[in-house]
Amino acid sequence: MTQRIWELHASLLNGAIRSTPEGDAEIDGLILSEKAYLLAMRDFRPHQIVELVKREGAPKAAATLIAHYGRTIDSPQGRHLVATRGQAPTPIVRRSDEVPESGAH
Repeated sequence: MTQRIWELHASLLNGAIRSTPEGDAEIDGLILSEKAYLLAMRDFRPHQIVELVKREGAPKAAATLIAHYGRTIDSPQGRHLVATRGQAPTPIVRRSDEVPESGAH
């Protein structure tokens, strides 16, 4: 079994990031797909996202990340983050190429 990048980060952050049974990253209720997590690591450090979730809560942290990587007029086809519905009470954040346009909200 291979280790996910956030599992390495979790070892440095006292387990603040965990893997879900589906293989996504979970930070205090904020769920990020692997591709979304890797995209977020382009501009944020793991401890910054953990602090964001602790400070703002999972729904607001998801909105902040989605806004940061939102679709722009200049690059509507570029990769961005979107919220999808799942079993969790908060949205699951995925990279745009992981879901059909109708699956994002």
